[in-house]
Amino acid sequence: MSNCTIHFDGKPLNGDADTPLIDFLANHDIDLPHVCYHRALGSPQTCDVCWVQVDGELVRGCTLKAHDGLEVTSQVAEAKAAREEGMDRLVAKHELYCTLCEHNTGDCTLHNTYAQMDIPIQRYEFKRKPYEKDHSNPFYTYDPDQCILCGRCVEACQNVEVNETLSIDFNMEHPRVLWDGGKPIDDSSCVSCGHCVTVCPCNALLEKTMQPDAGPFTALPQDVKRPMIDMVKKLEETIGARPITGVSMLDMHWRQPEIKRTKTVCTYCGVGCSFEMWTRDRHILKVQPVVDAPANGISTCIKGKFAWDFVNDPERLTTPLIRDNGKFREASWDEALDLVAQRLLQIRDTHGPDSIGFIGSSKASNEEAYLTQKIARAIIGTNSVDNSSRYCQNPATKGLFRTVGYGGDAGTIADMEKAELIVMVGSNLSENHPVIASKLKAQEEAQGQKWVV
Repeated sequence: MSNCTIHFDGKPLNGDADTPLIDFLANHDIDLPHVCYHRALGSPQTCDVCWVQVDGELVRGCTLKAHDGLEVTSQVAEAKAAREEGMDRLVAKHELYCTLCEHNTGDCTLHNTYAQMDIPIQRYEFKRKPYEKDHSNPFYTYDPDQCILCGRCVEACQNVEVNETLSIDFNMEHPRVLWDGGKPIDDSSCVSCGHCVTVCPCNALLEKTMQPDAGPFTALPQDVKRPMIDMVKKLEETIGARPITGVSMLDMHWRQPEIKRTKTVCTYCGVGCSFEMWTRDRHILKVQPVVDAPANGISTCIKGKFAWDFVNDPERLTTPLIRDNGKFREASWDEALDLVAQRLLQIRDTHGPDSIGFIGSSKASNEEAYLTQKIARAIIGTNSVDNSSRYCQNPATKGLFRTVGYGGDAGTIADMEKAELIVMVGSNLSENHPVIASKLKAQEEAQGQKWVV
């Protein structure tokens, strides 16, 4: 990639040519206001808060790419006025109640950009839309009153996941995001991959696990929360938006130390998706993919994004159970482990070491697999130890050795995306590895990739 120098507000900046301007500036710790632009999606050009001036003309910053000699000005009065007009039109569709909002965790693009722009007053009055919040999906909600119609979710569903469920009909009197033309979410073809929720720049699409445990005031009952929102909105007409935005910024920073972001790799299948697990105390708030994840980027499947509710399920076993006279009773860990060890040793002594076999989980760590074989060989005295990674994948491994001479994948996901023809044998990719399937579906749609199944 070639190097280039641009001038931004008179300051020379050096970096990679052909990089989107917003990302180019971000690499220099300069944040050009934007809402609809997303690194993984590009720009639908719908928010109009990134206006800059180039050669005396107003241009959306999200449409520009860095090249040598590019001169961009953001501080002229016309550009600043255009950006504020764009933001004013956005918040006319979106009810700002950030301190009481579950999404004010530092991850809300709309809130962060509104605060960054230091808007003095909301010029256009917010008006409710004649729709109810959709709670029908078991994992996430859609609130039309919060939707700014940026189109990120539609882009993700149509062209990244290629499920083609979401759309926006701007000819409607009150436009909103539609599932299969207007069905409730749970009656539609939505597969709950969660991609739309991940890219939503506000709280219009929100994980149910974020509600209501994401902040100190978010759990307030609606009959208390609603009057508080109305009171603050009335107050804003006299004191302006800045003091209220200041309080919401304090709230955002107040939440930050309580929210832990843990990088992890999904254990459901072998694609290797990585993401951040957001937790508050022992409650999982959400799974947040990151653009730079090597296997998946911001893509997820239903399991990787949402299937973690078992962690805090009230029916989850947290205490060992021992069966006495046909019924289970609770026991301590010491009692349960002692019983397991005693029974295994009894079986070994009565029937011999080879009467017991060990199978390690493919989702266990290498260290746990090592300990499993150590117990089998050193304590029980048997070599009957296996791991499901071996016996489950053994046929594929033998086939790979016979055909390509190597017992593992010979290529990468990127190689599959570049291929003109994909041959799938014995695999329902959309069911078993949906993140890879979405990449191939995108190539089929964009490049006409052929499949033989």
